[in-house]
Amino acid sequence: MKRTRTCVALSWMLFFASGAAAKVLRRTTTKEQHPQQERTTSDSSSSSSSSGTSPHPKITQIIVLMMENRSFDHMLGYLEGVEGIPKGQSCPIDPNDPSKGSIPIQPKGYDISPDDPPHNYESIALQLNNGQMNGFVSTQLQYGGNPANPVSMFTHQTAPIMHTLAKEYAVFDHWYASVPGPTDPNRQFVLSGTSLGATTNFNGTLYPQQSYLDYVRKHGAPQGHTSGGYYQRDLWHLGYFHDLVHDPLNTIHIKELDQHFYTDLKNGALPTFTWLQPSTSSHYDSNGNGNGPTWQHPDASVREGERFIKNVYEAVRASPKWNETLVVITYDEHGGFYDHVVPPKNVPSPDDITCWDCEDGYDFTSLGVRIPTIAISPWISKGTVVSKPKGDSDNTSTSTNKSKSKPFENSVFESTSIMATVNELLNLDAPPLGNRMAWSARFTYLINESKGLRNDTDCLKRLPDLPDAPKDIVKKQRVKEINEHLFSSMLFFCKQNYPLEFQEGVLCPSAVDQKAALNQGLASDWLKVEQDKFMKKQKQKQQEFLGMQMQTERSEHKSEQEQAII
Repeated sequence: MKRTRTCVALSWMLFFASGAAAKVLRRTTTKEQHPQQERTTSDSSSSSSSSGTSPHPKITQIIVLMMENRSFDHMLGYLEGVEGIPKGQSCPIDPNDPSKGSIPIQPKGYDISPDDPPHNYESIALQLNNGQMNGFVSTQLQYGGNPANPVSMFTHQTAPIMHTLAKEYAVFDHWYASVPGPTDPNRQFVLSGTSLGATTNFNGTLYPQQSYLDYVRKHGAPQGHTSGGYYQRDLWHLGYFHDLVHDPLNTIHIKELDQHFYTDLKNGALPTFTWLQPSTSSHYDSNGNGNGPTWQHPDASVREGERFIKNVYEAVRASPKWNETLVVITYDEHGGFYDHVVPPKNVPSPDDITCWDCEDGYDFTSLGVRIPTIAISPWISKGTVVSKPKGDSDNTSTSTNKSKSKPFENSVFESTSIMATVNELLNLDAPPLGNRMAWSARFTYLINESKGLRNDTDCLKRLPDLPDAPKDIVKKQRVKEINEHLFSSMLFFCKQNYPLEFQEGVLCPSAVDQKAALNQGLASDWLKVEQDKFMKKQKQKQQEFLGMQMQTERSEHKSEQEQAII
């Protein structure tokens, strides 16, 4: 059953009234631990900072780029040396009736998918089919989709950028989405450690929990650590956290990617922790040049997403701090595409909140499907494949510099592993953002136990060239019907720019009058106007805040001078 959008406001009210909000928000101010599992060793701590790791002195900046909606088998299942697609694998048309036949898993990935495979919480349960991993085609057919789409996979020829990076650095072949659900709950997890019980996408109500960007800014300040986010044209998910759009100390570090990221990178001026967000919309600039989405959502081009990844990598590779950088490229969830590995169960709930938007009372103790994740650094050996966390039994570190990759016996890599690892690399003295982050595996040892800095000639400066995009690619994108994320972005700006007119789950009159929901082009144009309006207000607030801050500093300085005279 799909979520009823009108129930969300009441759900948040109940969340706060129940005291759960205080429990979650208290995570940011207390050292209280949340033991959920029996620890691997008695001296292992749920706080990343006290795990005994020695942060690598050369890593001064971490960059994370999260793409959209692809499973591991779908993108990297034909990569040599990983647990990829079993030979001769197929997926039945009807798991309950073998006589209907099956669709073979084939290396024929669509650059632009013929449809968007179902990947809400309910459909994913059908795809997993109680761990048999054979419901992808049947679920696709139930939703009226092309049965070949979810089982059509990419190869080195059709996704050369991801395959090349996987071979050149470290690829994880057992990294899972945090939730067996769609985009936004999983993006909440990677940036806050919880979705507060949500298994459905954003509906206009801002997320009240602390974001990891705010967390790093506050807890990293004594060591000089900073955080920031760069969005490519679309504010999108970076706008959904309350503390990222209403705290000037955070909003001042949320910038447009094409305008600022490459310049900041070249000048060595990136934050310590940087979040990169691809574009979701389609526009024409003043010169008539088209700019389409780069996020690799099924209705967009995989190749254009690869072009974006290539541009980011090559810019980082040419930057002055390349030898001090760790880049993580990952995906939010599997997007309904086939994967053969059963996701783990019996994992800790982040905050003991059960879902309020599903019917079966999901308790967040199982993970989503495998997703592609690659770690890039000149400190990481070429051709590294990470299949499991490094436990104490196979840890070759000395006892005084032991990498706690596996803080619990059943810890695995999933999206909160990024926050847990960054905490170790930065040696942040702060409690984890919930039980899941405390539990998740860390890959700090890839840096700490490095064989040494690779030769400059050993790290590719350029990735394979890609064919030019078809001239009409943006034109075709703009006439497509809107997807749920463009709709969610419209709800965000309806709420922020027209609060008196806002109704939860309903587009505001401004969007309706301009027929913004008619297609992706009209939605993109409306979103650009409203985003410019919103960011202008944000800039005014920042200037007011900075003015007040300067006035306060002048007053304090004057008071100090007066006291000195006395």
